[in-house]
Amino acid sequence: MMLSIWVANAQDSTIVQSHYLTIPKTDIEIIPPKFFIVLPSTPNVLVHPTTSSTIQVNEIKGLGYPLSIKKLTKKHIEEQGATFIFKKDTITANGNRGTLYLVRFKVKGHDSNHTELEYERYMFFTGNYENTIWINANYPVIAKETIAPVLLHSVLSARFVKQ
Repeated sequence: MMLSIWVANAQDSTIVQSHYLTIPKTDIEIIPPKFFIVLPSTPNVLVHPTTSSTIQVNEIKGLGYPLSIKKLTKKHIEEQGATFIFKKDTITANGNRGTLYLVRFKVKGHDSNHTELEYERYMFFTGNYENTIWINANYPVIAKETIAPVLLHSVLSARFVKQ
């Protein structure tokens, strides 16, 4: 199996924070993009209000990373109503292996016409044989060129606080 290393080059200090944020009630930390705020009602979700982009960080205790993605196939994703774009093996910023998926889906807008908006979602999994980090990062396709590299950089910074 070939391992492709795919790391975003979003080191611009105007868009990327330089410090880790520990996600409440988890043993996970990530470097959040600038201007993303933590939702007080849902502290594992970070939101960028201007672009309607989100990062949701989940910890699955007791389920190893390899098993967490075993059934996450193109067919399974498409049965959920999303379009499968790719699956790639990745390396996190601290050298751990991970798996990154990209999917596309539509949501109805809140305008009077309920205009459909296209979104993409990075689904990232990493961890060890005991616990899994699962991150969903959503962004509107219209903002892809600007926001996707920043989200990818943040997602790939994920790590367990206690290594």
